[in-house]
Amino acid sequence: MTEILLHPGFHKTGTSSIQHFLWLNRATLDAYFTSVMLRHLKPVVQMACRFSRSQNPADLLDMVPALDAALAEAAVHPGQNLLISCEGLLGHLPGWPDVDTYAAAPTLIAYLTGYFQDRYPGAHLRVILTTRDAESWLFSAYRHHLRGHRLTQSAAAFASTYAKAADLTGMAAVMAEAVGDVPVFTLPLSDLQSYPLGPGGAFCDLMQVPADVRSDLVAVGQGNTGPDQTLWEQFLALNRGPLGDAAVRDEKARLAQAVDLGGWRRA
Repeated sequence: MTEILLHPGFHKTGTSSIQHFLWLNRATLDAYFTSVMLRHLKPVVQMACRFSRSQNPADLLDMVPALDAALAEAAVHPGQNLLISCEGLLGHLPGWPDVDTYAAAPTLIAYLTGYFQDRYPGAHLRVILTTRDAESWLFSAYRHHLRGHRLTQSAAAFASTYAKAADLTGMAAVMAEAVGDVPVFTLPLSDLQSYPLGPGGAFCDLMQVPADVRSDLVAVGQGNTGPDQTLWEQFLALNRGPLGDAAVRDEKARLAQAVDLGGWRRA
């Protein structure tokens, strides 16, 4: 193995688009690298999420065997390059109960890079962090949380409460300090969206997929865009309303399914 590209976030920065692109084109891309994503990493993500709430190192004790299992499930071949893309590796999206910022991210990225350095000592390891401007990131996070739990704040109140978490470039710099000599790069979502094949295509460039192969890749449209204004206002009303938690979850699920929230369209 010569190349490892670790993409652990940030949340709400085109990560779903990248992962959908990699999955859709997995048969073509397998000759160049293996993709490891949430479907392989669920136990690791559960530990990261616990740590993001608790900041207790004990929550990370089983991370090494869980990562070993994830790579085995992904069937990484000897000598094959590796692309890991999963925003859950940084724990919960800020705004989740008991998670106000990305304070856990430097420790998590240090654990992850240390693992890959130990397991693949001869590989070239890079960390890529996708970023987004603070205003649109906060609004995207707000709408996500309206669907995901019983958030009752207004959009303005949420943006005020979690403004510190929206400095993704600043947090990327802190994370770069935490990993020592491992290169850490940032890619703004605005740049990735202008790429001909979208964010996923840009990652294929980073993994040096030949140009003639890239021309055969299937682009993805926009997906996981979050609820529109009518829908997120319905979610907010439900969260603030008198129904019990189970009833609120069921009704939000029904509303989301009716409009195929999070569904994908081809480009």
